[in-house]
Amino acid sequence: MGLDLAPPVDRSGPPIHEQIARRLVAAIAAGELRAGERLPAERELSRALGVSRMTVRQALGALERDGLVRRVVGRGGGTFVRERKVERRPARLAGLSEELRRQGMAAGARVVSARERPAGRRAAEALGLSEGAPTVVVVRVRLADGRPLAVERSTFPAALVPGLTGLSLDGSLYTLMREQYGLTPVRAVERLEPVAARVADAQALGVPRGTPLMLVERVAYAADGTPLEFARDRFRGDRTRIVIESTEVGE
Repeated sequence: MGLDLAPPVDRSGPPIHEQIARRLVAAIAAGELRAGERLPAERELSRALGVSRMTVRQALGALERDGLVRRVVGRGGGTFVRERKVERRPARLAGLSEELRRQGMAAGARVVSARERPAGRRAAEALGLSEGAPTVVVVRVRLADGRPLAVERSTFPAALVPGLTGLSLDGSLYTLMREQYGLTPVRAVERLEPVAARVADAQALGVPRGTPLMLVERVAYAADGTPLEFARDRFRGDRTRIVIESTEVGE
């Protein structure tokens, strides 16, 4: 256990349970408490900090509500650190690699397939193409800290990305588009929908079939309005949190 319980709480400061919660949050963020690790028992925490078990219980309850820990009852039970969730912010146009790096996680990708295909109806409508027009479809498993996070399926107009299938596709596709083809997505429309994992999703993500996933459907556009990408990404629900930022409140 790498948790440092000193110094004692400040009884003249904010509510004691808030101080304890903040200390535990900081320990999780610093890696002193790792995903899956059991926290000290309530009795141990209360004795070390010189506070009541009820105060410790309040602090742990706050962490549970925030999704940072889970509490298990019965034999082998206790309070365990949850795996850190990746935050997806639809209001900010950034590739997943950039979002993961911003959150202190290692981004990775495993290419499942990359090939030219005729555009189906939905892809054609999204990309402003005629049905059957040539597109390039890249399917990848996205990794966060080396573990599967999402199945990503990106479709591009083939005329805009000649030779894409012959390039290295295990990094940021947005960076590749900008550096190789001079294409920069500046705007995107995303639609979010909860779905259940299909057989292929379950195998790729290492979860049981039917596990809740978050489908993020996205159309990304260049500055002149040209559609550059039609994507349908399925994120693991247990590893993803969607953050919506509101800047103005109407009546």
